[in-house]
Amino acid sequence: MTTTNASAQPTLDPTLTIALAVASKAAYDYYQGLPFQSPDGYQQIDAWTGWDAFLISGSEEKYGLVFQAIASPGTLIFAFRGTDSDMDIYEDIRFLTTEFVPSSGTVAPTPHVASGFYSIYDDRGGAMAQSMRQQLFALLAKYQPSQLYVTGHSLGAALSQLFSLDLAISQPMSATNINFSSPMVGTIDWQTAYNATIPPASSIRVYNYWDYVPTFPPSDLGFHTVGSAFQTAFYVKGEWFPHELSRHSVVNLTTVLSHALPAHPQQWVGEFPDYIQPKWTMLSKLPPAGAVSWADKIGEHMRFERSLRAAA
Repeated sequence: MTTTNASAQPTLDPTLTIALAVASKAAYDYYQGLPFQSPDGYQQIDAWTGWDAFLISGSEEKYGLVFQAIASPGTLIFAFRGTDSDMDIYEDIRFLTTEFVPSSGTVAPTPHVASGFYSIYDDRGGAMAQSMRQQLFALLAKYQPSQLYVTGHSLGAALSQLFSLDLAISQPMSATNINFSSPMVGTIDWQTAYNATIPPASSIRVYNYWDYVPTFPPSDLGFHTVGSAFQTAFYVKGEWFPHELSRHSVVNLTTVLSHALPAHPQQWVGEFPDYIQPKWTMLSKLPPAGAVSWADKIGEHMRFERSLRAAA
């Protein structure tokens, strides 16, 4: 996983970034049937679905929301939700790769991406009239935005990057992707094609140094990050256990960003209540130098445990 130190990180627009984080959380709430909060200055105007396949069956599920700027109707946000069902988890761990094919036009080298992510984006099943990909381009045709912001958290961040490359090739327009806590989507040819097509300033991954998800899949599968990176660092204070849900939470990440982004540099050292378990205290610190592949460390630990069991 590539990382950057604070001085090398891109500068994020605080208002825009928080709006996109709020939109990402809203997409989760929408899926769960809960009331959701629109970003300040935006209203929700549409939505889309995706197909979650499981063996020989599957289901159509809610996957994203469209928000329109109230003062500037030509500005839209497309927000993808992350993992929120058993079906999603099955797709998340399908790391065998498949070719990424844009809706129109061509891209070289041919990108190879995780088949689970691509299946959600491209497949259609049951009574679905259109795949997620087709719905997204239909929404563009319907609203014809002059400025598009694309976002998502976790699985939603991965899907947002698939859409961003597809859009940049098939229907170039003014679009920016700021995504949160994304796993890696594809291999080296995906990285090469993506970075050659989308400028670093137009695609930014925001994540927590201590979060395991952005380091998946493990390095031996040859996946690579895309775009530029903005790093935070927070964890549960005084706890030896990783509490990965707390480290990965989009709400906790939003809390850190809301304090960090108005500052110079855009980092924050402080404490706040954990969204996942309010009795815990989260500690935000400056990101450590260098990079750690937490996915590889988990694999090392699992192999060590297997060796102990085999020797017993």
